[in-house]
Amino acid sequence: MSKYKGSKRCMLDLIDSSDFITDINILLENIGASISTSDTWIPKNSQNDKEAELKTFLSRSHNVQLGAEIQNWWLEIYTPQTRTPNWDLVSTCTINGKSGILLVEAKAHTQELNGESKGKSISKEASGNSKENHKKISIAINEANTNLENVISGISISRDKCYQFSNRVAHAWWLANQGIPVVLLYLGFLNSEDMRDKYKVFNSHKDWEDCFINHTKKVGAASIINTTINCGKSSFITICRSY
Repeated sequence: MSKYKGSKRCMLDLIDSSDFITDINILLENIGASISTSDTWIPKNSQNDKEAELKTFLSRSHNVQLGAEIQNWWLEIYTPQTRTPNWDLVSTCTINGKSGILLVEAKAHTQELNGESKGKSISKEASGNSKENHKKISIAINEANTNLENVISGISISRDKCYQFSNRVAHAWWLANQGIPVVLLYLGFLNSEDMRDKYKVFNSHKDWEDCFINHTKKVGAASIINTTINCGKSSFITICRSY
């Protein structure tokens, strides 16, 4: 029996499945992206279940310099205790014939999104380092938003509203701006029975899609879904799928 519940359990079950690669590629159909046995992903399986920070993943999949650059873009001051955003699944992949990255954010019930409508908070008693990083994160997301406004009119991702979605889009933008094509996959797991007694789960793809679209509307980003965003050196696309 898994020690996890909800989207974490569902994600690890998917990764452990013998059909993992086939099922991911079905989710990626029609956008020119795919993964194969030669790709690298984190978490690797339920025995190696630690989620990935992009600074760590990029240091392994690309080079240490790129890992340091994304960390420095996001944080003003780094210590061994400082964490950057974790991802439910990160994998190398092929996108339209080029080496790319698949970023996956998974949800199993409505509160996982609705509970994230607020911004990133910080305590008045936070350390000086934390306050400096809080400022830097705002600058990083605002940089992405300023550039995305050229394509998505009215977009307003920020540190202070729908923080998780905002940071996901900002990281996809940053990677594409470094010349790495990206698929940002928001994955809704349907009929998560271990969540049903406490939360409203997704009974159909429409349940999940409606929930996700309504969430993106809060920061003017509904039109980002299924839109290829050209970032100069490369591009990214945000897609909504269910499993």
